[in-house]
Amino acid sequence: MVFKKIKSGFKLFAFTGCIFFTTTAFSQGSGTKDQPDNSRAKLMYKQTHGLSDLNESNLLADGFKLKMDIFVLDEALNEREAIDVDAIPSEELYGGMWSNQHVNAYGSKVDTPSEFEVDLSNFTMPVIGHVTSNFGRRGSRRYHYGVDIKAHTGDTIYAAFDGKIRVKQYDRRGYGYYIVIRHLNGLETVYGHLSKFLVTENDFVMSGDPIGLAGNTGRSFGSHLHLETRFLGKPIDPNFIIDFDNKVCHRDKYLVSNDSYKKTTQSSRVIKRAVTTANNYVKPSSTVANKYVSGDVTHYKVKKGDTLGAIASRNGISVSQLCELNNITARTTLRIGQRLLLNKTTTSSSNNIEDVSSNDVKHYKIKSGDTLGAIAKRNGVTLKQLCDLNNITRTSTLRIGKTLRIS
Repeated sequence: MVFKKIKSGFKLFAFTGCIFFTTTAFSQGSGTKDQPDNSRAKLMYKQTHGLSDLNESNLLADGFKLKMDIFVLDEALNEREAIDVDAIPSEELYGGMWSNQHVNAYGSKVDTPSEFEVDLSNFTMPVIGHVTSNFGRRGSRRYHYGVDIKAHTGDTIYAAFDGKIRVKQYDRRGYGYYIVIRHLNGLETVYGHLSKFLVTENDFVMSGDPIGLAGNTGRSFGSHLHLETRFLGKPIDPNFIIDFDNKVCHRDKYLVSNDSYKKTTQSSRVIKRAVTTANNYVKPSSTVANKYVSGDVTHYKVKKGDTLGAIASRNGISVSQLCELNNITARTTLRIGQRLLLNKTTTSSSNNIEDVSSNDVKHYKIKSGDTLGAIAKRNGVTLKQLCDLNNITRTSTLRIGKTLRIS
């Protein structure tokens, strides 16, 4: 009898103990090393963003900044959508030719205009480094058609302008791994001696997008980037276009002419070379016969729903004149954002027409801390005028070193 009482008491004690330990295992113990007393309250506080300890003005400022950031992203997306990434860049200029072979795939297959104005306003320096070898002679038999920029193997190489990857090849006796980009502005750029590709043929890239890594492949005696600038396959001295000391273009516009293709008798070893205005920014030789660039030329930016007939009628010219000016046919498909040349006597109140010539053009180089409002005020123009001159919006991001047109 006594034994039965002891046995039932032991069972009761064991059952009570199990209940006790099971309950405490799920409780929030106080003062434990890994779990402070008020940790759960703090967790809930962070999740609900309570305002008891927050500065309300800071929260509103952060919300406004977030809203502005989203707005800037939307602006960039809209700009990207205005570009037909599936189309051939500068299709009319290159006669619709698109080849994934050879740096100069054109020869005499395309007609080279006597003059053509190139927009350089959206430039990104492909790599930050100093010039080690220039455009010029290399001995008596070889010629260096670009510039070499010092870079370490593995350094990121960036696209100079918006465009599409035309060539991604390997040349063991010359360029090594190299890329050719056809840009929307009509230029083509070549990037040689890469160690790795980050893009493939027919990819569309924006200015500043990574395209490859620097290296020492092909005919190379040290890690560097070989950079060429070409127009319809013909090499142009990059010094005519790019200020390598300041990592920017000399100006926002460059006029390609017959003088642009002249070879220099100087050795490529000459690093510092006087760059004259006559060689780099020539004036149109004719303002009458030149159908590409004239002293009073204006452009029209194609909008959604535009047709050649409507554009011609709106600007007081015939469809045939419009086609002749732009080297297109009446059946050419118009792309949103595409710019069409108008004759020099065209007058219109359309906001899409912009005069690209000026005898007294002034520019401002952006510095750290600059804003569009401050730049406009400092140079005696309104914010709207500054935006219109540079084809930007009030929310456009400013990059240090980029130049803005102020008159």
